[in-house]
Amino acid sequence: MRCLNCKKTVNAENFKKFQPFCSARCKSLDLADWLSETNKISEPLDMNSED
Repeated sequence: MRCLNCKKTVNAENFKKFQPFCSARCKSLDLADWLSETNKISEPLDMNSED
């Protein structure tokens, strides 16, 4: 599996600790992106969808 932030391969030990990221740093960077609204959900969820 690859880290969602830096795209490095995540080893089994780090996967257990930081999944789906490779390190605490990548996990924190992703959280910072959500908090600063760099990452956001662009469309409302459709609860009636059968997907």
